[in-house]
Amino acid sequence: MSCLNCAEEISSKSNNGDLMSYQVLARKWRPRSFKELTGQEHVSRTLENAIKSGRIAHAYLFSGVRGVGKTTVARILAKSLNCAEGPTHDPCMKCQSCTEISSGFSVDVIEIDGASHTGVDNVRELQESAQYAPLKGRYKIYIIDEVHMLSTSAFNALLKILEEPPPHVVFIFATTEQHKIPGTINSRCQNFQFRRISYREIMDRLRYILQEEGIKASEDALSVVARASDGSMRDALSLLDQVIAYTGGKLDEGDVTWVLGLADHMTGPFIQHILNRDSANALTVLKEIVDGGYDLKQFCTNVVEYIRNLTITKLGLGQEVIDLPQERITGMAKMVENTPMDILQRIFGIFSKTLEEIRWFPHPRFSFEMAIIKAADMRPVLPVDNLIGRLAEIAKRLSGGITSVEEKKEWIKETKREEDHGNEIIHIPSITSTEVDGKKNTIETKGSDASDIATLWHKVVTRINEEKPSLGSYIEQGVLVGFEDGILSIGFNGGASVFINLIERKDSKDFILERVKAYIPGITAIKFTTISDKKGHSPAYNEYLADQHDKQQSEIEEAFSDQIVKDAIDILGGEVVELRNRKGE
Repeated sequence: MSCLNCAEEISSKSNNGDLMSYQVLARKWRPRSFKELTGQEHVSRTLENAIKSGRIAHAYLFSGVRGVGKTTVARILAKSLNCAEGPTHDPCMKCQSCTEISSGFSVDVIEIDGASHTGVDNVRELQESAQYAPLKGRYKIYIIDEVHMLSTSAFNALLKILEEPPPHVVFIFATTEQHKIPGTINSRCQNFQFRRISYREIMDRLRYILQEEGIKASEDALSVVARASDGSMRDALSLLDQVIAYTGGKLDEGDVTWVLGLADHMTGPFIQHILNRDSANALTVLKEIVDGGYDLKQFCTNVVEYIRNLTITKLGLGQEVIDLPQERITGMAKMVENTPMDILQRIFGIFSKTLEEIRWFPHPRFSFEMAIIKAADMRPVLPVDNLIGRLAEIAKRLSGGITSVEEKKEWIKETKREEDHGNEIIHIPSITSTEVDGKKNTIETKGSDASDIATLWHKVVTRINEEKPSLGSYIEQGVLVGFEDGILSIGFNGGASVFINLIERKDSKDFILERVKAYIPGITAIKFTTISDKKGHSPAYNEYLADQHDKQQSEIEEAFSDQIVKDAIDILGGEVVELRNRKGE
């Protein structure tokens, strides 16, 4: 008896409206007519005009992502066709047909779930019932949701009735995956592509619903819900229901992000730490994210989206591209006032790659932390195009563009500088301001004893290193041997004798002699010889070593006879490290 009493009590409450009296927002505020439809004007206008002109098709295919109004429009179309005052584009919502369709109990409007009726037998039953006239309305309307789930045999069976449909039957198919619909079905239907509902349309709809419900909400809170819905009105209303239940009636951004697990309110400060190159505080924010139970993948998605918004803001664009309130966009513009565009793009690339990594990495937090350290240490770089342009200009000048001493001095002033590009200083090699045409140098010599000659030779080597670093690197391998009868002798041990042939090229030797004359008076010639090394090897042994390197020397001569190679070494300040013979490869 107690069970019967319980059943009677439940039945009584149900009849009195106490049980399941609440209706979720997604159902309560579902559009009932075309004029209430949000974001699908191209669909509603086409169908309204078709009804007005009597051009009603026998089959429609509605495709689009979830929650954008496909089934809703199907029901509105059914009411428009079977309304007592119709067919009309504006159903009365009062007649028996309209009320039955709205409540889902119309005998002439049959809704079928394609996911659970996939077989050919289900379609055969549909074909048999479609032959009978509607009981109350003008049309018998079949709404098949998720029609792409039908089997190939079911589609083939459906094809026959679509080719020769009864005049009183209208098919409305809805799918989220139009590419799975066979072409033979597609071609026999009027296709309507439902687009994602825009951020602003969702925001306007949410404001209207909350106003009607008497619930207060901040713009930032609504913005979080609208962006989290990803263009789906049904998702937006479901999320709104969830947030209202948590907050008790007043919505703010912090509560919304906490309930939805988005951590939106922490994304801005996190990015600010990255831009300030403050990896320590950025890592602290990440720890709070992890400790708070937020999804790292979702937070990384937020970071990528935020950086994207900063980049778009840096271009001077606003709400026409970014789905955010104007106040937030203004704040973003101030955040990146002093941040170069290339830094934002590189940070975007780092976290985009991280987003891919944490999908499969067993320890996503570690990957995220390394990305933070890398992004916070990001430094500006000089664009490659600028470097290439400057190298081309230097090559042009060195290849004959500068002829007079005055032009050389002017080019020296232009080249000798430090270019401060953001936080990185780029040093540009330059020649000294001492005259470079071989005329008398302003440095006075003090005599010709051995110590003075050695000091002056060191200055010559330093000068050559400044003007031609590659040649200077060869000269540095030699030592001062003697100075007699105007001839300066420079010796190279066996290992370094390979450089003698390079130095004794006419253009190189003349260049060295001019610099020597500028510093050491009385010089008429300069001679490069082979000497014993530290191990006491004789000149004969050094000559033997030189013979062993004949092949290498000839290859070096061949390589450095190329004007491009010589210019590259001079311009870039390079030196010979290794010579590889790629012949025959």
